[in-house]
Amino acid sequence: MKYKLEILEYYTQKPEVVISLIVTVISSLLLMGTLLFKELRFHNFDSIAILSLIFELVYGAGLSFIILRKKETYIHLTPFLILNWFIGCFCLNIFIPVFQDLPIWVYFATLAFCLSNFFIYRNSDESRNIAIPFFINGLSFGIILYFTAYLIPVMPISFVGIIALGLGFYGLVPALVLIIHTATIARYLNRNKIYAVSFSAGFLLILISLAVFTIGLSIESRKIAQTARLNSFDQNADLPNYITISQHLKPNFFNEILLKKDIVYIPLHDLFSFGGFNSFGSKQYNDKKTHNPFISIAYLFCKDLNLSNDDRINILKSNFDKRLETEEHLWSGEDLFTKTIKEDVKLYPEARLAYTEITMKIECSKDSWRDQEAIYSFQLPEGSVATSLSLWVNGIERKGVLTTKEKAHKAYKQIVGVESRDPSLMQWKEGNKVVVRVFPINQKNPRTFKCGFTTPLKVEDNEMKYQSLSIKGPNISNAETISRIQTVGNTKIVTSKDFELKKDFYINQSKGLDNWEALMPLTKPLQSSSFTWKNKVYEVKDIQKTVIPFAPVEIILDLNSSWTTKQIESLVNLNKKNVFVFVNGKKEAINNDNFRAIELEFEDLHYSLLPLYKITQNSLIITKCGTFSANFEELEDSNYLRRIRTETKQRNLKIINISSDINPFWQTAKEQKYVDYYQTSLKNTLQLINENQFVLFKNDINSVNIEPANISITQNPQNNTLKINGPDHIYRMYAFGKVLEEQVKIQNDTLTSNSYVELAKDANIVTPISSLIVLETDDDYKNNGIEKNVDTLGNASINNDGSVPEPHEWLLIILGSTMLFIYYAKNKKKAI
Repeated sequence: MKYKLEILEYYTQKPEVVISLIVTVISSLLLMGTLLFKELRFHNFDSIAILSLIFELVYGAGLSFIILRKKETYIHLTPFLILNWFIGCFCLNIFIPVFQDLPIWVYFATLAFCLSNFFIYRNSDESRNIAIPFFINGLSFGIILYFTAYLIPVMPISFVGIIALGLGFYGLVPALVLIIHTATIARYLNRNKIYAVSFSAGFLLILISLAVFTIGLSIESRKIAQTARLNSFDQNADLPNYITISQHLKPNFFNEILLKKDIVYIPLHDLFSFGGFNSFGSKQYNDKKTHNPFISIAYLFCKDLNLSNDDRINILKSNFDKRLETEEHLWSGEDLFTKTIKEDVKLYPEARLAYTEITMKIECSKDSWRDQEAIYSFQLPEGSVATSLSLWVNGIERKGVLTTKEKAHKAYKQIVGVESRDPSLMQWKEGNKVVVRVFPINQKNPRTFKCGFTTPLKVEDNEMKYQSLSIKGPNISNAETISRIQTVGNTKIVTSKDFELKKDFYINQSKGLDNWEALMPLTKPLQSSSFTWKNKVYEVKDIQKTVIPFAPVEIILDLNSSWTTKQIESLVNLNKKNVFVFVNGKKEAINNDNFRAIELEFEDLHYSLLPLYKITQNSLIITKCGTFSANFEELEDSNYLRRIRTETKQRNLKIINISSDINPFWQTAKEQKYVDYYQTSLKNTLQLINENQFVLFKNDINSVNIEPANISITQNPQNNTLKINGPDHIYRMYAFGKVLEEQVKIQNDTLTSNSYVELAKDANIVTPISSLIVLETDDDYKNNGIEKNVDTLGNASINNDGSVPEPHEWLLIILGSTMLFIYYAKNKKKAI
């Protein structure tokens, strides 16, 4: 340590070292601050880079002049010159993004190169072992080579830029550094074998890493290309062409990079041409363009996937759950972040329901001239429904109004796209998702919104489980979060997150939004819980299962890569003559002789889309779902979905899922009643087949089954014998279930659609046909043809969930109050 201090002291005594050190530290801090706050989207620090750039121009020009004039005296300042040149390059790149957004490792690699130069370029007679700096220098030298090669097409423009503004010089910096450094390093490597080995080891390590990454990416690209070729002979004309690739594509690190080519990651062959504009599609993908040297080089050795940008985006949505990134943005939201989150949960164990209220404050990190739009996606547990929305306007909470999805969307686009004023919109999305939009947000005008969701408590192994919501949105990970749980009744809960009991509430404070769950003991029998509304009583009861005789005409095994050989064998061993699989769209018998060969056909198939409209009536389908697939929305324009909707429901198909997961396709098919769906174990499935039986949940016109909670909600005329003690969420869940049950009829019948819109308004629920919207003024509702809802449940609230008095009850309350007032007034006169 003493020797190192002596070296530092000796070095700082050399001419111009102190002033160079001061300038370098200042300009480095300015650049680091700018990049850091830009990455975190916290404040507008970009303009500070201008100051750093001015430092660099003046200092660099002066230092270059004195080194050229007195090389022997000032040669030790060369590392300062190289470092400051690159600082200037990065500062200029903020304003003229030749490299677009660079990943953070590029900055560190360049810094490592520059710092190692201080040890290598020392003009000292001391012969000390500096093998490590040579290793680091070799490791980071590749980035200088890349910068030089990348900027070759820009060099003619840079020469012109030098004459015009002087800034063009920075386009030549990597090439100048390459020449200077190559000449310098060559002398050292010839002089000392250890230095040569160290530098070569570092350089080879980065080359090997690049080669391994490139080979991995290239292998995946060739797999995809081969899949496309092999399946092109058996292409299902009813499905979009990209579906075959999507079905055989396993979500992994390499495949996501391949699909994001031209969409997020910039390939080298498009850097200086405008041909890439021809590949732009009609779909948005809201992610910043990134220039990653490793990825750009690796793309050169990959097979072309022959997929349009729209097809790539559809695969990213289905296989990588990138649906939020593809939501339509009317305004950018790149500078937004979530400041605070309040997560308020109320549990109703007796009704096996919960209500979650999320309040978020959104802020903008930059003082921009334009307003920005925030979009959040809420992944809800199965069976959940959105039941409230509020937006704070001028410090006052304005509650959402429920209307048709078409009216809400049209009003939002008009006000955001044309008038640029305050709205918020909540929309239902396929696959238990809800999307919330908020506008406008800027640095001087942060926004707060609140939304509420009614969810069933999932019953598992004599326990009830509350599952927190999964939320995606602007920079949630750094938000200050407070979570609170309250229960109705004395039920004890156990949580996977550390909650502290304070004044009858469970409280947790954290950073970001974690996934957590709360467990409660299941009470048996189910306690009576009901809610009255408009002369009807909605009562929670245990779900009723019924076992019906069912001898399937055919048994279809919906195979994919998640099936095990033992599972397939156990079904084949039933020795049924009517067991089939669909291989490349063609039905084939499967038996003990061929099941192993058939299994190989599905080893790379990660989800299937069975042609349900081709399956024989009264057949049984046995599936094993994963978590991802294309959904109905992504198949909207296909002949496949048209035939599913028109030719499937009348076939009386039964589905047994032997997995606890359900993918988006089967989720929608189940909700819209295209099939009778039942989830159970393989053991129970074999028993049902042997006994020619199938399990149905009892259902009638006045009831709705909430399968995750093992409850049924029934509607009956109001009577005085039933105790009304449940929350209004009971009726909201009933209404939501009814809308989902009748989706097929709603899609084809305007009168039916209108009646169910009225039901949705009455319960104030967001559904496939209804949305919640908040507008700035009452006139905005009137101008957009949206009527405020009267005599409905209105927005759900964490503090108001009990029974609402009926109209005649309100009359009795008013009459009773009036009589009490008259009686009080008379007694007061007598007393006087």
